[in-house]
Amino acid sequence: MALRKILNTAHAHKWIEQVPQFPKIRITSTARGNFTVNEYLQLLRCAKRMRNAKQKRRKVTHRNTQGGVFASYANVVHEMAWVIGFMVNSFVRPVDIKLIQHKHVTIVKGEHCYLRLTLPETKRHKAQIVTLPAAVHIYEHLRDYFAKQGLANEDDYLFLPKLKDRQSAIFLLEKMFKRILEETDLRFGTQGQRRTLYSLRHSAITFRLLYGQGIDLLTLARNARTSLEMVDKFYASELRAEMNVGMLHSRR
Repeated sequence: MALRKILNTAHAHKWIEQVPQFPKIRITSTARGNFTVNEYLQLLRCAKRMRNAKQKRRKVTHRNTQGGVFASYANVVHEMAWVIGFMVNSFVRPVDIKLIQHKHVTIVKGEHCYLRLTLPETKRHKAQIVTLPAAVHIYEHLRDYFAKQGLANEDDYLFLPKLKDRQSAIFLLEKMFKRILEETDLRFGTQGQRRTLYSLRHSAITFRLLYGQGIDLLTLARNARTSLEMVDKFYASELRAEMNVGMLHSRR
């Protein structure tokens, strides 16, 4: 695909006379493994336990630091449980977690309680996201926690706000999440997929498909800043009819 794009660009600039024929290659895409509700609870408990674990003092070197932060053996950061809960209740991608600031978050309380996320454009999507009610409580706890440290201003980041290098920030969060997965023995999915931080977004959408009453797929796809095709191809790929047997048996 990359080679074809290069040659198409060369042809568009008239650097070559024609683009050679390319063979059609069928690519088998494997969806990222999602978590069950019980596995999600395991992750939350493990994150809270690991942030309070006693730790041996180790020498800090260039091999175990990232962005000036002790990364390799340090305790899981305090907000790691909030990262897990926030992603599952807000449909955001890891790249959004890296970029989201307090100015992007609006708390809405009325008939429905939710966060309105007006995030920077990522993956060519720039629509607002409406979260589930649990995300409101997570955000309020997180905001109050960092406000005591003077890190809850509009331009401060929600997660790892001390790190201005946001690539280092997401690297650390992914590394710590991997340790949580290994600690809970949840590193791989039911079909052998390697789970990552992105699997939390996968779980968020899957939970709505499973437990949302009369959920509209188009609304879900737009709110998650994706397409119906992607929801069907990846996020709903592990759903089985028996998981929603109540809906199949329902009557008007």
